[in-house]
Amino acid sequence: MENTPFASQQSINSRYVNHLVFLFGIVYFAQGIAQSGGLISLPLNYYLKEVMQLNELGATNYLAILTIPWVIKPIYGLVSDFISLFGYRRKSWLLVLNLLTCIGYFWLAEIADNDQLIMALLLTAIGTAAADVIIDALMVENGRKFNMTAHFQAVQWFWLCVAQVITSILGGWLAEMADPGTGLRTAAIITMVAPAIIAILSWLIVKEEKTAMDLASLKATVAGLRETFRSQLLWATILFLILWNFSPGFGIPIYYFMTDTLNFSQSFIGHLGAISSVGSILGAWLYGKYLSNRSIDFQLVFSILTSAFSTFSYLGALTPTSYSSLLFITLSFFFGITSMIALLAILTLAARACPEKAEGFTFAVLMSIINGCAQLSAMTGSWMLVNWFAGYLAPLIILSGAATLFCLFLLPSFKVRKMVVVSERM
Repeated sequence: MENTPFASQQSINSRYVNHLVFLFGIVYFAQGIAQSGGLISLPLNYYLKEVMQLNELGATNYLAILTIPWVIKPIYGLVSDFISLFGYRRKSWLLVLNLLTCIGYFWLAEIADNDQLIMALLLTAIGTAAADVIIDALMVENGRKFNMTAHFQAVQWFWLCVAQVITSILGGWLAEMADPGTGLRTAAIITMVAPAIIAILSWLIVKEEKTAMDLASLKATVAGLRETFRSQLLWATILFLILWNFSPGFGIPIYYFMTDTLNFSQSFIGHLGAISSVGSILGAWLYGKYLSNRSIDFQLVFSILTSAFSTFSYLGALTPTSYSSLLFITLSFFFGITSMIALLAILTLAARACPEKAEGFTFAVLMSIINGCAQLSAMTGSWMLVNWFAGYLAPLIILSGAATLFCLFLLPSFKVRKMVVVSERM
C-alpha cells in the first residue's frame, strides 16, 4: 500500500466508503426488521394484551427483560475490542451473533408455551444487541477515519426508518388478519431472513486485517479504556444522556388508549407506525441536509424544543372525536420527524465523545445508558399512569414534555457545548 499513488489510494478509499455506506444502510434496514421493536412488535403487543391478558404496566414490565441485553452492551464492546474470533475483531462476531438471532426467531416460531416465549425473545435480543455494538464500532472507527460520522449516522437511521415503515404495515396486518398466536409466529418466521442477510453481507464487505491477541494491542486497548474514563466530554455526555432519556414514557399507554378508547384497528395502528417512520425518514434527511453541519449545541437545543412541542401536541388528541384518526396521523408524522432529529443529534454527540482504541466499548456504554434510561422511562410512565394518574394520559404527557424541556437548563451546567467545540477543534 505504501507504493500506491495518492490518487489511486483516494479512489480505493472512496470505493470502500461507498461500500460501507451500503453496508450500514442494509444492516440497519435488516436490524429494523429483526429487533424486538421491528416486525414482531405489534403482533407481540397484541399477543400480550389479548392472550396473556396483561395491562399497560404488566406488558411494559414483561418487555423490560428484553432491554437487559441492550443495557449490557459495554460487555460486547469489550469482547470485540479485546478478543478476536477466527482472527477478526468485527466481521467474525457479526457472523456468529446474527446466526444466533436466526436461531432465536426459529425457536420463537415453534413455541406454543408462554413460559418459553420470553426466553426465545431474550435470545433474539442478545444477538441483535451484540451485533449492533459491532456495527456501531465499525461506524465510529471509519466515521472518524474518513470524516463521515454524521453521514454514516444519517444513512443508518434513514434505512432503519424505511424498515420500520414496512414492518409497521406488515406487523399491523399480521395482528389484524390472524389470531394473536399465529400472527406472532408468522412474524418470527419472516424476521429470520434479516439477520441472515446481515451475516452474509458483513462478512463479504468489511475489510479487516487478521489480528492476534498480542501484548502490544492489549496495552493499546487498555490505554484507550483508561482514556475513556478521563474524558470530561464523555462524562458530560453521559450526564446529558441520562437526563434526556429519563422522562416518563407513554408508548404502551398510548397503544392501549388507541385500542380500547379510540377503537382503532390493529391494522390502522400499524399504519400510524408506518407514518411515524416516514416522518423519521424525512427527519433523517433534514438532519443530514441542514443540521449535521451545525454546531452540536444548536442541534441539541433545537431537538429539545421540537421534541417537547411534539409531546405536548398529544394533549389535543385525548378526547375521542370524529377526526381522532386524522389527528393521530398528523401527530405520528410530526413526532417521527422530531424524534429522529433528536436521536441523530444525540448519537453524533455520543460518537464524538468516544476516545480512540476503545470505540466499541465507549459507544456501547453510551448506547446502554440510552437504552436503559429509555426502558426505565417506559416503566415509570406506565407505573405513573396506573398508580398516580388513575389511567388518565394527560398528566403523564405533561410531565413527559416538561422533563424534556428541563434539559435546556442542564446544557450550561454540564458545559456540553464548550467541551464539544474544543473537541472539534483538536
